Amino acid sequence: MNRIFNFFISPYKGLAKESWMLSVVMLVYRSGSMVLPFLGVYLTEKLGFSLKETGTLLSFYGLGAILGSYLGGKMVDKMGYFKVQIVSLFLCIPGLLLIPEIKNFHLLSIILFLQSTFSEIFLPANSVAITKYSSLENRARAFSLNRLALNLGFFIGPFLGGILSSVFYNLIFYVNAIAAFISGSILYLFFKDKIKTTSKNNDTISQNKHSPYKDKYFLIFILFCVVYAVCLMQLFSTLPLFYKNVGLSKIEIGMIFGYCGLLLFMIEMPLVKWLTKVLNIIHIVILGLFLLFTGYFILVFFSDIYLILISITCISISNILVIPFLSTITSIRAEGKNIGSYMGLFGAIFSTALFISPFLGTFLAQNYGFRSLWLVVCILIIISITGIYFTYTKKLTNSI
Repeated sequence: MNRIFNFFISPYKGLAKESWMLSVVMLVYRSGSMVLPFLGVYLTEKLGFSLKETGTLLSFYGLGAILGSYLGGKMVDKMGYFKVQIVSLFLCIPGLLLIPEIKNFHLLSIILFLQSTFSEIFLPANSVAITKYSSLENRARAFSLNRLALNLGFFIGPFLGGILSSVFYNLIFYVNAIAAFISGSILYLFFKDKIKTTSKNNDTISQNKHSPYKDKYFLIFILFCVVYAVCLMQLFSTLPLFYKNVGLSKIEIGMIFGYCGLLLFMIEMPLVKWLTKVLNIIHIVILGLFLLFTGYFILVFFSDIYLILISITCISISNILVIPFLSTITSIRAEGKNIGSYMGLFGAIFSTALFISPFLGTFLAQNYGFRSLWLVVCILIIISITGIYFTYTKKLTNSI
């Protein structure tokens, strides 16, 4: 019994309290982030947009996220991670309150673009903060703790969102705005005195001129990461539409996403600690990519609830094995360079995917069916496996 207890508890030891507080902020913020998993369903069901129009609107959200990641990285190098996170969290609130009041396609595309821009500024700053408060030895665990908070929030948010949306859709936007306010307040109250101390030593603002946009091999690595992220982001764009298409209710969809978050909450940290002892970083990433492939490949042939649960389990566990370790690779690559810009560029892979994924997913689903969509996604995952493994082992390891 003690071995089991230690297996689950020991991975949390040795992390700085600042890492814990950053994760608390992420938990509160993401607990309210029930908008994205239901946005596609909201646009089609509540506002009556077609799949094509919904894909366009979701892509505007993704386009804003690309800009947000870029700006976030630049702002961190100029302003420091604390101010950027605060600005992002509080600027999110007006947009979340406005979205449910807008029904016009063109106005909605603008507000979704701005909202995602303000929202995504937060992530590069948060990633840099994690790097600042972790050592090289525990960095993967620090990123995993942050991901764990995100995933636990993703358990609470969609589960609550499924219930709220079945009562009144607008509630998911209002609760998201409240969560952004609370998380911003927590961040300010805990870190304001610490930043006054660390900023005197220039710990938060980069003076280095090494840009990730001149790092050729890192850019190639990021390109293949984008291919991976496009596949992963089907989770938020077309996968809920697929669930709806096979007859699942909004509450059932919310419960499936809630199950994902609960699963990751239970196993992420112990699994990461164990895997780092038995596998090197790139083999962990490749294992995660193969799990992602398996999750989507199941949907090519099956749509009953039990196999859907196996599919989403594979996709969820793949997150554990891929994202924290790609973050770690990026943060190590950025040592002694413009770390804000590096983490911003890394964050942009998911923002870019948010732009591409809805267009690709809804186009293929509407014109060729969901089975064809999942086949294309599986092919793209194989491409990403090949590219990520090659660029890491043949190029990046020369300087990591």
